[in-house]
Amino acid sequence: MKPFVVVCILLQIVAFPVLLVWVLKTDSPIALVLLIVVSTLGSLGIGAACMHLTWNSTMRTWPPRDPAPDAIRRNFQSFSLGLINLGWSVHVAADKEFLHLRPATLVRWLGAASASIPWQAMQPLGGRRGTAVRLGHHTMIAPRWCVELVSPETG
Repeated sequence: MKPFVVVCILLQIVAFPVLLVWVLKTDSPIALVLLIVVSTLGSLGIGAACMHLTWNSTMRTWPPRDPAPDAIRRNFQSFSLGLINLGWSVHVAADKEFLHLRPATLVRWLGAASASIPWQAMQPLGGRRGTAVRLGHHTMIAPRWCVELVSPETG
């Protein structure tokens, strides 16, 4: 994890309570602005830490590759993996060999990695909505059209 992320989290843990007490005891606009800044940085740090520990640790197995020219492409799709819910935040390309995931710019700023997952690495789980796939030891929720491409005979 990047040192900046760790500093943001520590700032949230240490500075937030102190600033909160200061804001509650005084009417200082400086205290309020500092509380907002610390809360924002701390939240971004926590989000980046979750991204690195959940999304990136899983996607690291499948480094990104260039999609085939005839790949099906859709932007701003929703994926979920563990604590991470990337609603409308992933650009997807699907070709014969891989499901290519590229997080949107804002999510990449939090450290989300791109990946090219081979179709053989995904196992559809079925169920009520039919949008879950087993990805190693994790369950990933994907758009229905992606899951149908994993197992076309069930779609």
